[in-house]
Amino acid sequence: MSNRNQGFTLIELIVTLTILGIAVAIAVAAFGEVIERNRQEALKDEIENALYTARTQAILQRRTIEICGSGNGKSCSSSWTDGWLIRAPSGQILKHTQLPAHTLRWRGFSPSVRFRDNGTSPTSNGRFFQCYKQQIAWQLILNRQGRVRAGSPAENASNANLCR
Repeated sequence: MSNRNQGFTLIELIVTLTILGIAVAIAVAAFGEVIERNRQEALKDEIENALYTARTQAILQRRTIEICGSGNGKSCSSSWTDGWLIRAPSGQILKHTQLPAHTLRWRGFSPSVRFRDNGTSPTSNGRFFQCYKQQIAWQLILNRQGRVRAGSPAENASNANLCR
């Protein structure tokens, strides 16, 4: 019977820990990308729901409802990066949404979107989009009838210059 100790040599332990460290580094980087994609998708869903809410309120209340960018939650601005508000023509704020650290952008005929009592937005067509690594991560296109659709990957690629 051999009295030899069983275990790992120092070389085997170093090689194993190195391989494990590389695998963990790759997994953490991939997980960060998944989290970022989920944040982007959540922002897209949130602005899409806000547009549907504003349009629905315009139809139900039979009056114009505006959704606009707002940094302070009290007044409209031309920037959508800090959040938005939905308001009535009287200035009454129906809903305010604050964004933590996203860069939502709007390109359209006017700096805000107005839905008329029939649900149309004849002077407010345009697109909401978010940039990521100088590319469009997603975009929502609003037509004059007040309907929203997601931009295709080809449209996102062709409008990438908006992110530079």
